[in-house]
Amino acid sequence: MPARGSEKCRQCSKLSVEQALQKHGSQGTGCWEGEPCHKRRTYYRNRDRYNQQRRRKYRAAQDNNESAVEVPSVPQVPAAILHLYRPRVGDPLHAVGAELWVGQKKVAAIEPVHTLGMSGSQVKTYLKQILQSFSQEQGVELEKFAAQVELDPAACPIHPCPLRP
Repeated sequence: MPARGSEKCRQCSKLSVEQALQKHGSQGTGCWEGEPCHKRRTYYRNRDRYNQQRRRKYRAAQDNNESAVEVPSVPQVPAAILHLYRPRVGDPLHAVGAELWVGQKKVAAIEPVHTLGMSGSQVKTYLKQILQSFSQEQGVELEKFAAQVELDPAACPIHPCPLRP
């Protein structure tokens, strides 16, 4: 079984490069390694997408009972991506946003919204409404988000924000 990823690196991947250098560079913890850290941060940020692609290739290989074959034309399938602004997985949400992608193009985006004061069921209802609006726009039923991107609340683009006085 593969080794678990570093929680410290996963948390660092949510920060901007400037914040990460400040926190983990020579003035901070001193664990910043340059290029390996950039690659590690990219992996942690896109891990859901990488795993989904890997599973898709594996399933295709299993279905064909052959090695994976590259397909010349990629089908244009809509996919909704959820952006969660929170420090750690178990912590309460600071804000949520979403994007709709069709193939390699971003078709629509829901700007992030603060979830302060919203209960868990209200957030779930809001996310279902986002999926419904994306489904209506594309004319295809989207049942769930294809991927979740976790971002640090310090990167919250909403102004005014309670984290920034």
